[in-house]
Amino acid sequence: MPIQKFKSFCVTLFCLSILVACNAPEPFDLLITNGVIHTLNEDQAKASVVGIIDGKIVYVGDDSVEVTKRVAEHTRILDLKGLTMTPGWIEGHGHFMGMGYNILELDLRAATSYQELVNMVQSAVNKSKPGQWILGRGWHQSKWTVKPDTLIKGFQTHNLLSSISPDNPVYLTHASGHASFANAKAMEIAGITNIRLEEAPLEIKEGGEIIRDELGNPTGVFNEIAMSLITMHIPESTVEMDRKAIGLAVKECLAHGITSFQDAGAYQGTIDLYRETIDDGTMSIRMWAMLSGDDPALLDRWFAAGPDNRLRRQSSYRSLHKNVYGRRPGFSRRLVA
Repeated sequence: MPIQKFKSFCVTLFCLSILVACNAPEPFDLLITNGVIHTLNEDQAKASVVGIIDGKIVYVGDDSVEVTKRVAEHTRILDLKGLTMTPGWIEGHGHFMGMGYNILELDLRAATSYQELVNMVQSAVNKSKPGQWILGRGWHQSKWTVKPDTLIKGFQTHNLLSSISPDNPVYLTHASGHASFANAKAMEIAGITNIRLEEAPLEIKEGGEIIRDELGNPTGVFNEIAMSLITMHIPESTVEMDRKAIGLAVKECLAHGITSFQDAGAYQGTIDLYRETIDDGTMSIRMWAMLSGDDPALLDRWFAAGPDNRLRRQSSYRSLHKNVYGRRPGFSRRLVA
């Protein structure tokens, strides 16, 4: 073969090799195999393999030679061993910061009786200084297997709780987030012990309740807006604690397959933190923040400003949409731009 033709052949071969390399499919970063994968796609209801590149699903199907070709040295392979995989769950109504603080503070979800709840508080009292607030969340009287001897409107009274925490104000939020339970010290700080319903602020009478016994004494249970009579006296959290709560809430969501969360009632400070954690990668779920209806100025600012397009341009699992959340009947609606 003449030297010129040989050079041309080599050049052609080199170009072809580059062309083949360019057309070769990009290798997966993560390959999930051997699963019963429900896609929720009517055209392809089930699959056994999912391929991911740069955090995005790029292949859904079954194992094949083409899939094998996309496995490289850096590809991580996750073998489901026949387990089921589904798209991420969406939490349609929750309290994101409350979930994070529930992990930071006393987690009362496991309590099966009032006595068990008191024992958990007693443990916290033993570790606390006099005057230090003890906060918790997650109790639910309907889930207790042993009921208290005394019930007022289906709820326990504060007497047993107050007896083991005379020097520490205690405030425990119900699992629903719509009621709370306080001890005598917390009510003393809030000036609740002698307040009568007719003396309560108008907004408390219209949208909340201080549960009382037959003598008119507060039992320690507060419903809805009446909870603010206590919460206004609890020291404010720090930004560092709020950030930690967000990280814990994200971790809790992902541990249970929740990839989208609709936060029912957020103030501007919380929204600002959500923005920051979106930017730094902490908020690795899709966040829908409903504006709190308790702050008319907040609503006015967002209505005037319109959509936050900067946040909407974040990657597919990071977004913050504009929503409205109010406590008054007929004032719960979402505005999505």
